[in-house]
Order: sequence, then structure tokens, then C-alpha cells
Amino acid sequence: MENQEERLLKLKERLSEIINLRAVFALLQWDEEVNMPPGGAESRGQQLKLIAEMIHKLETAPLLGDDLVYFIDKQEDLTPDDRAMIREAMYDYQRSVKISEQWVGKFAQAKSKAYHAWVEARSKSDFSLFRTSLETIINLCRERAELLGYIDSPYDALLEDFERGIDTKLLDKLFHELEIEQSKIYQTILQQGIEKSVFEGKSWNTEKQWEITLRLLNAIGFDFNSGRQDRSVHPFTTNFDIYDVRITTRLNSDYLFSGIFSSLHEGGHALYEQGFRKEDRGTWLAQAPSLGIHESQSRFWENIVGRSYPFCKFLLPILKEYFPSELEGITPEIIYKEVNRVFPNYIRVEADECSYNLHIILRYRIEKDLIEGKLSVSEIPECWNDLFKSLFGYLPPNDTYGCLQDIHWAHGSIGYFPSYTLGNLFSAQITEKMKSTLDVSEFITQGNFIPIRDWLKEHIYN
Repeated sequence: MENQEERLLKLKERLSEIINLRAVFALLQWDEEVNMPPGGAESRGQQLKLIAEMIHKLETAPLLGDDLVYFIDKQEDLTPDDRAMIREAMYDYQRSVKISEQWVGKFAQAKSKAYHAWVEARSKSDFSLFRTSLETIINLCRERAELLGYIDSPYDALLEDFERGIDTKLLDKLFHELEIEQSKIYQTILQQGIEKSVFEGKSWNTEKQWEITLRLLNAIGFDFNSGRQDRSVHPFTTNFDIYDVRITTRLNSDYLFSGIFSSLHEGGHALYEQGFRKEDRGTWLAQAPSLGIHESQSRFWENIVGRSYPFCKFLLPILKEYFPSELEGITPEIIYKEVNRVFPNYIRVEADECSYNLHIILRYRIEKDLIEGKLSVSEIPECWNDLFKSLFGYLPPNDTYGCLQDIHWAHGSIGYFPSYTLGNLFSAQITEKMKSTLDVSEFITQGNFIPIRDWLKEHIYN
């Protein structure tokens, strides 16, 4: 008869198998969006379906459930780390057993198909090319919500995947307050007139931009021995291990700062993933407690660091190495003004801080209504434009700049968007705490980001 220590060791081995298979699934997804030729879409969908079903079998195995129940009752015998691991694994187990293996396979395959439909629809600015795939995603998400259960709104069940304990009641109140204040500020600024950007109307070599983003990632502490950057239609971060964290960026020859802020954002996610304790590698503990906390790290580096005046002083000499003639006469003050410029913008990922949360409010309302059955997928373009006009005062020119700009719905990530606003709020709170012990501005001016990264590692990552 095995003793308790042996039983715990075997449980950890089973949990490790799940984590390794999840990494295989993520690797297939990364390849699909970065390297895979379009012709591989159908077979990749089959592969993802198979791996998803294998993962689900392990996640819902009766023996796993028995062991988790056993150790929940033996918590006084466990270390704090093992107690946390058991708690998190039990939470996932209790949700997983409510979902069928058939549903998991269908969802994995549907997401793969939806991604390729979205890429084509976005490139042609034609929502109708994405509609059928998105209808499948939404129907499956509604089904998932019913299987998981909820009290007030089926959307609450999906929010739980990203931000545990959050619900529509809290978000409705939060977004209502933010909309009132941020709309007021946004419209006041726009009424004062929009200054033309001195960076527009020029061509910015994307290969040079690429080199700049690599230098910035290196400066903030991204470990290229344990990570890499590639290009994709929509920037994202994924990880297969703390020693293999991958990000993608998107470069724009018409605008210099697009790729810079994309890489800083994804780099913030990556620093978090690379910063987990080595002893937690391959365990349930090497993950963020919520997507809001994860987004706080990306928004911290993108906005609080990247849009600060000290960072603009640090950045300008680097930019001038690559674009000396284009940036002749440009000062840190001009860059600071540019990257904080408030102006009409259709694209969420390029939005100024003043209007960014309004972009999230729009998406939240649409996907909440989709899941609650108040809105059909075919009505999305019209609803998007109506809400956009109401929030911003102008209309997007087409679907690419409107309802097709984000990848999240193609990924099946319904309920993710509120995490960005929560991340904005968390990042500001984290910064205030950091400033009580670090001279943040001085470190940024020096281009010495490692003390900042190390503070985050001690107080957030670990």
C-alpha cells in the first residue's frame, strides 16, 4: 500500500502530464498563427481536436479526482506550495468534469477553423466570411456556460475562465462609471482640436523597426535564450515552459510606434511567464492568478513605462540610430506628446489611454449580449457601428477597422476583454506601490529596467 508521500508524487506526475500536453496544444496553435501554410488548416484542426480530447481525459480522470479529494482533506500535512497546487488543480478539475470530451474536441476544431476564416475576412473586410464560424463559437460558448452553471448571467460562467470571482454586476457598475468619466475627458480633448502627427506621411522601414523592438525587449529583461519574437496577424504571447516563452508583434510601415508598443505589451506578458519561480516549473503554480493580473504586466510596460517621458528620453537616441534623417529635429518632448496624443482611432491596440477602456466597454457589451441571446452574430457589424458612434462620436470605415480587428472571438476567448480594463487599473495600483520603494523615473531615464523587472518578480511574478 502506497504511503501519502508516494501518492502525492504520483499526483504531481499526472498533473505534469496535463501541463506538458497543454504545451503541445499551445505549440500547435503558435505554429498555426506564425509558420503554418494556409493549406494545413484542416489537418491542424484535427490535430488540435485530438490533443484537446487527450488533455480533457487526463483532466477529468476519476483517479485524479480521488487524489485531489484525498489531499484536500489532508491539507494540514502539506507544504504551503502543495496546498496551493491542490487547491488550483481541484478548481480546474471541478470545472472540467462539467464539460464533455465531445464538446472539448468540437471547440478546439471550431477555433482552428474560425481563426482561418477570421484572417480571410479581416484581409477582405468582409464580416460575412467569418459569420458562420463565429456562430459556431458563440453557440459552443453558450453551451459551455449552461454546463458550468451560473446565477445571474451565462456570461458570468465564461468570465470565470479569465477573472475568478468577477461577474457582470460588478463589471456593469465599473464600466458605467468609467464610461461617464472617460467619455467626458475624451470628448473635451477632441473638442479642443486634433493636432496632426509629425510622424505621419512617412515610410518607416519595418526591418529597422524589427531591430528596434528586439533591442527594447532585451533592455527590459526579456531572455532570448528562453524566448523569441516573431510576426503574426495579431500580436500574442504563448508559453510552453518558463524557458520557452514566445511573443509575436505586428509592424506598420506607416507608423513608427505601432510595433514598439506591441512588443512592449507582449514583452510584459513574457516577462511574467519567464519570471515564475524555477521550483514551480511545470506545475499548477507557474501561472497567473488571473488574466487581469497578467494584463496589468503588459499594460505596465506598454503604458506606464513606454509612454512615460523618461522612456521617451531613453528611446530617442535608439530611434535616431535607425532613422536619422526622418527624426531630424525630433526631441523627447515631441515623442512624449506623440505617444500620448488623443485622437480619433478605430483600433483598440493603438488607442490612447484616454479612450482605450471605451473600446473594451464596446466589446464587453456586444459579447455579453451575444451570450445572453439578446444579439445574433449577423447583427454584430451594425451593433458595433451603433455602439462605436455612441461611445466615440464617429464610425469605423469598414469591418477590418471595426468588428474584425481583434482575434479573441476567433480564439473562442469570450469573456477575455474585461481583463484589459482590470489590467489597466491593477497596473496603476502596482505602480504606486512600486514608487514607494523605487525611483522608477530615474531607472527608466537611465535605461536600467532590471531593478523594475526584479521588483515585479519579487512582488508579482512570485
